Amino acid sequence: MLMIAECSSQVRRWETTVLADDPAIRRTQCLPGVGHHMWKGLDDNDDRAVAVITAFLQGKPAVPLPNYPARDDIPAFLRDRE
Repeated sequence: MLMIAECSSQVRRWETTVLADDPAIRRTQCLPGVGHHMWKGLDDNDDRAVAVITAFLQGKPAVPLPNYPARDDIPAFLRDRE
């Protein structure tokens, strides 16, 4: 699983490069509103990160977050965040 934290000041190109090149990645979770650090104890960031990791380990969907971006979504994902 690839987890991408949202950051308004940075386009996440290195993460999408990893996604494009590594067939072992089975799920991608973009966590909107998390910012630079997923584990910072502010708002519900820690709870959301734990929820997506737990769902992945249990083979369940990370509700309500979709498996996004997928490899085919990379161009639109980068374009939307430029």
